[in-house]
Amino acid sequence: MVTTEELTVRGLRAYEIGRILTALRIAVVVIPVGTACLVERTGRGACACLTFILLATAVWLRWRDRRGMDAVNTGLVAGSLPLLAGIVLDRLDLHCGLAGAQSFCTTFAVLLGTGAGAMISLNQSRLRARASSVLTASAVAGLAAALGCVRLGVLGVSSMFAGIALGSLAGAAIARRGA
Repeated sequence: MVTTEELTVRGLRAYEIGRILTALRIAVVVIPVGTACLVERTGRGACACLTFILLATAVWLRWRDRRGMDAVNTGLVAGSLPLLAGIVLDRLDLHCGLAGAQSFCTTFAVLLGTGAGAMISLNQSRLRARASSVLTASAVAGLAAALGCVRLGVLGVSSMFAGIALGSLAGAAIARRGA
């Protein structure tokens, strides 16, 4: 005969296994993106490290609660455009800098990041999320964008992060004014 305590333990174990399996489903998206980053000719170590950090962060946030799941989904969608743009800019053999033609890459990175940040804020305000969810989604978007921008140089990644922060703040101000 099975006791009530044993049934409780089995039920909790099944619940936690379900939560972790749901959280791990994000690997279906993150691992192929990280693999695409690793195929490139330079920056493989940084790509591997960023992929691991992004995957670990996404799984932990999705396992933690529903708001984390929404933040990860929003962050990955918002970070996908800067990620793809970074890969394309690398294919064109461009690097970000402060002088000459390299300043256009830096400006483009800031603009893409600003768009991603605004998308995060507007999406999270639609979900009536807290400010911490916007910050979390911005961090996930930054990690995803960094996978594509790692070959553009430190200034390219920094510009993308600055743009995401700027866009998140601007989007939050617009959403607050509209509410």
